[in-house]
Amino acid sequence: MVLRRAVLGAGALLGAVVLAVSPAAAQPSGQDEAWMVAAHQSNLAEIAAGTAAQEQASTEAVQEMGATLIADHEALDADLVALAGELGVDLPDQPSPEQERALTELRETEGEAFDTAWIAAQIQAHRTSLAAGQEEIASGSDEDVVALAEAAAPVIQRHLDHLLAMSGEAPEAVPGGLAPDGSANAVGVAAIALGAVVVAASTAVVVRRRQVRA
Repeated sequence: MVLRRAVLGAGALLGAVVLAVSPAAAQPSGQDEAWMVAAHQSNLAEIAAGTAAQEQASTEAVQEMGATLIADHEALDADLVALAGELGVDLPDQPSPEQERALTELRETEGEAFDTAWIAAQIQAHRTSLAAGQEEIASGSDEDVVALAEAAAPVIQRHLDHLLAMSGEAPEAVPGGLAPDGSANAVGVAAIALGAVVVAASTAVVVRRRQVRA
């Protein structure tokens, strides 16, 4: 009888563990989703701005920077869109209304005025993106979403430094991010077994995500 109760108790705990590591429990937080939406819209806005620079800039330097924005933000956005699809996060299909208005106003300028306004607008946009990414790194819950923010940070910082140099300003230091980590403890033989289940199930979730993105 004692053995049977122990087995039933272990079964109940195991069921709780399975629920804890199920896909429903692995959904991204509101912070994660908000950052993914904002980062996607920023990528779309930067790609559109890069296209505008290719078409309207009066200097080769601005045209080349526009090409860099297109290539880098398309690459960043491809990873973001893939993860959003896996996590079930709906992304808009265009930049925010504010970003679209800013681009429309920018396209109404010409020559040197366009180049000056374009650089200033991109400096502000990249500062905003960098700050949003740092907030996700510090406060995000989903390790894959945080990893995307960490991967994007040096790219955005490189763009910002280049834009600042083009405007004659000094580069800015990027604040440090927070890397998530975790641990598990086991108490007794039954707890050790359940701990192994947790690790295996958690690993399976991470591997599944990365396989989907591969």
